[in-house]
Amino acid sequence: MQKTNEKKALVLTGLSVKSHPLLPVITNKKAEQLIITTSFGTIISQPYGCTIRDIILAVYSEDIEEIYIIGEKDSKEHAINGEEILSKIRKAGIAKETIETIEYIDAAGSNLSSWLSGKQDVNKMITENIDLIKSHPLIPKTLSIYGFIANAETGEFEAVAGS
Repeated sequence: MQKTNEKKALVLTGLSVKSHPLLPVITNKKAEQLIITTSFGTIISQPYGCTIRDIILAVYSEDIEEIYIIGEKDSKEHAINGEEILSKIRKAGIAKETIETIEYIDAAGSNLSSWLSGKQDVNKMITENIDLIKSHPLIPKTLSIYGFIANAETGEFEAVAGS
């Protein structure tokens, strides 16, 4: 078996697999050159959380040369009602005091509902993720980072730039 020296691309996308057939087209890479990681709503919620840790580990252990953040147009992942989720959390038996403590210690920001909702605007979310990754002190500045919004139904996609 011969080892290939082909550089790989890391793709951060949502949980839906409907847009996966578009990934080689968007990235201009073969499927075997893509490492796909997912996040509900394609959101990186914390600069030192699990998602960014996965990105850092992939960059340094998998010979990543590019990162693609690909959100899905009209995804229900970007239409989450934080109050509705919070209500379900309460109905599941999570005490009001627990929720208040989480908000008080600022573990998820001062508003748990907003943290659960995430970004509703997929364009803004992708822009913020690009900026977060580019400015992260553990990410090499030579890494190329791209953002796209894909429409799995039509096969179309559009580029999103960082700020």
